[in-house]
Amino acid sequence: MKAVRRTARLRATKTPTKRRSPERGGMEWVKKRPLPVVTILIADSERSSRNAATRVIQSLRGMRIVGEAHTGPEAVSATARLKPRVVLLDLQLFSEFGASLILVLRRRSARTRVILLVGRASEDRIVEALSHGAVGCVTKKEIPLFLPKALEAVASGEAWMSRKLVPKIVDRLAEFTAREKKRK
Repeated sequence: MKAVRRTARLRATKTPTKRRSPERGGMEWVKKRPLPVVTILIADSERSSRNAATRVIQSLRGMRIVGEAHTGPEAVSATARLKPRVVLLDLQLFSEFGASLILVLRRRSARTRVILLVGRASEDRIVEALSHGAVGCVTKKEIPLFLPKALEAVASGEAWMSRKLVPKIVDRLAEFTAREKKRK
């Protein structure tokens, strides 16, 4: 019995302190894969919002701006040409171009995900945009604070909204769902 305990204790204490290089017959080093770069298109009619988003994105690792658009049609053509991973879309452009803008963007590039940039907007317009396929929402005032978090979440396949918007949006979604059920 003592012999079994002793060998178990010896095995537990025998851990390699140094790794030998692959040239010397040791374990191969774990190669770190570079993180994929998240490509971003900024579609906003306001220069100040585009500049704020640009400053934030340039400070982030693994994120690269591939283009800018000032109108809805420019956003559609840039999305089709550049195939960005994320489009930062001004809610004003969504309103001007019509409710189908997000659907058109998604048709042009199926893997593209849309984050709304919201100035002053009603919750109804935000909910409508979310129901058409937007997966994130950041107010323009909070771009420096929340855009990095939103980009990380959306690029990894999640949805993102600031906590202030969540209760309002959940209420509006419930109302929107009730209205849709009445229509059917």
